[in-house]
Amino acid sequence: MRNFLWKCFSIWLMTIIFTNSIFSQEDEREIKPANVTVSFNGKLVCHSSVSNSKANSDNGLFWCQYDIGHVSDEVRELLAFKLFESDQLLFTMEQAPGSDVYISNSGIIAFMDMKRHYKDELTINFYSKYGQHLFSETFKGASLFGFSSKGNKFGVGTSPHLYVISVPDHQVETYEKGFQFDISEDEDLVAVASRGWVKVYSKGDLLREIKTDLFYARKIKISSENDMLAVIDKKHLQVYSLLNGNLSFADTLTGNMSYRDIVLDEGRTLAGIHYRDDELSKGILKVYNQQGEVIVEEEGSVKEIQPVNKPEGSYKFPSKYGPIPWPFVPFDEIHTVWNYYEQHMGGYGADWSYLHQGLDIITPIGEPTFAVAEGMVKCVLTLGGPYYWRMAISREQIADYSKGWLYAHLIESTIQFDVGDTVQIHDYLGDIIQWSEDWGHIHFVEIQDSGLVWRYDDNEWGITHNPLLSFQPDTDFFAPIFEDVFEDSKFAFCLNETSIYLDPDSLYGDIDIIAKIKDYVGYSIWEQPAFRTYYWVRKIPEGDVVFPRTLGQMLNHSYDFYESTHYEPYATLIYKRDEFLVPSSWMDTQRNYYHILTNNNGDSLADLSEKELAFSTADYPDGDYRIFVEAFDEYGNSAIDSMDVKFRNGVIGVPYVWEKEPVAAQITQNYPNPFNPTTRILYSIPSEKFVTLKVYDILGREIQILVNQFQKAGTYSVIFHAGELSSGIYFYKLQTGNFVETKKMLLLR
Repeated sequence: MRNFLWKCFSIWLMTIIFTNSIFSQEDEREIKPANVTVSFNGKLVCHSSVSNSKANSDNGLFWCQYDIGHVSDEVRELLAFKLFESDQLLFTMEQAPGSDVYISNSGIIAFMDMKRHYKDELTINFYSKYGQHLFSETFKGASLFGFSSKGNKFGVGTSPHLYVISVPDHQVETYEKGFQFDISEDEDLVAVASRGWVKVYSKGDLLREIKTDLFYARKIKISSENDMLAVIDKKHLQVYSLLNGNLSFADTLTGNMSYRDIVLDEGRTLAGIHYRDDELSKGILKVYNQQGEVIVEEEGSVKEIQPVNKPEGSYKFPSKYGPIPWPFVPFDEIHTVWNYYEQHMGGYGADWSYLHQGLDIITPIGEPTFAVAEGMVKCVLTLGGPYYWRMAISREQIADYSKGWLYAHLIESTIQFDVGDTVQIHDYLGDIIQWSEDWGHIHFVEIQDSGLVWRYDDNEWGITHNPLLSFQPDTDFFAPIFEDVFEDSKFAFCLNETSIYLDPDSLYGDIDIIAKIKDYVGYSIWEQPAFRTYYWVRKIPEGDVVFPRTLGQMLNHSYDFYESTHYEPYATLIYKRDEFLVPSSWMDTQRNYYHILTNNNGDSLADLSEKELAFSTADYPDGDYRIFVEAFDEYGNSAIDSMDVKFRNGVIGVPYVWEKEPVAAQITQNYPNPFNPTTRILYSIPSEKFVTLKVYDILGREIQILVNQFQKAGTYSVIFHAGELSSGIYFYKLQTGNFVETKKMLLLR
């Protein structure tokens, strides 16, 4: 079948080539398209004639305008959307169904809906040029997009497939995914570039494989009308014949020049080339004829790279994390932080929220961005349209796992580097897009992935740590601030993992302790959560610490992949969210952060099983207590607040103090509880009996025998040492005569 299809295709292609050779002559006055220019990073640009258009088709015929409404970290409202054909208004829309837009040369629109980015999902809503909704498709892990030049097909690259959608009839073809793809002008052929190869398909069937030996293709173009397939990497251009797969010609760059873009037009190959040194970034256009001769070479846009003041000396920071400068000038000053690492992102009511897994920094629109460390570029891609371009730079070029800094929301036509390029600290990387009407922002975080090229769709894009622990300087002078959770209550107390809130004068059972805390990073007006919290409990009026100072949470957890299994469930591990305590919107400067202090086993790791943890008031005698909470920011500033409460569980008496001659067998709650690694257990027996005291794990398995002997009447104290046992709930059981009683205790490492 494949051979038959290829023979049919070859006959058809030879007919077209023969016809073109008779009726087409090169017009030296039109050796490059008039509407093609080259940006200062080598990207070929087809401009709309309207200067205030927000997006346009490659042929410049269709363009749009819109206003920007509310924005979140990854979502924008596009309001008053208008589509034009030349100077004619085709339709208007009160709010576009997406955060970004692609417009094809036929006027078809693809609205990129990022509302479910927290699930790693992208929904593409296709509309006709007259505003009719055609259909929608949802993809997971998408990071490669583009319309065909004719404008009726749209490609989406996701793991492990490339999907090519025929918009007029809603047919979807599926191909093996590669680094780049292209669709021929008649929309019959699809070319996919992978490591060292290009595969050519027709309607899903493989027609030809071409060996290129190019490790990473930066761009690929295919033209059935001109029997051409062109592919570039950093230094090489290769043009092949579709008819036989032979190499027609090749070119190689040297020095500071690299290929960035290609276009095939009437038998000519237009190459966008980037020249870059320490002082200059400029685009160069080269036009090759079918024999590979350069018939045009001219400069495009030029940008002078302004010298920047680089801080002298090495970065010093009291942290185990490597110090880095800020990615904007001045490098040695703190910049405006909008959204914090593991910030509680709300605005959806009581039913849903998520954690922000990175740091958002507000900048002026078009602000130059600079590298915070040297390394190799591992990826340059978009997750949902022109406003979602990002790059990642790793400190080492290895196939195994490595770490690198992610810079998101860059203007594509300004990006200075591509996969495989070497970057030095303070190198200019590109400019920040317009995110709201008045400002832009960068999403910045250190990620971890494997491979010489990082892909977003392989479930390996891990998040490592809070970037504010690395930024130098982080001269934050403002300590966290406590606010009342309720009008008449400094803290809030609810039965574990419920919305049953207790009166502070009548606490009972296993409770969650909640504190409302806000903080500011530098002089930013946006309220942030506390970086680290602790809590402890004292008995009053005696002042004895009955529950030791214990870590609540520290906003520096790492995650193995950047997606919804961390966005949603972990939000309610760290923060309380219900109909009474609702998280505020990302666009509110004044925000609600209801920190849950008791969902932690005392270490700095986050585990969803810790939602079951709570403070057990029944472990202590009824009476008056004072609960203390201490909050830190990442710089070390701290604040302490406290609240007096009463425990009312019907537990009477003073613990661990009995009459000298006990009248009945008794056993107390261990103290301290929780404990690490030792705790004391007291018990009494009224007469001489055989006594056993054993410890069990949560599955009922015997862990340790503490007592197994005859004992005289009296009160006894036993120390239990947990040794190498892991954190969790354990039980101890006293048995003497007919008396049997079991209590639980909590080991917190």
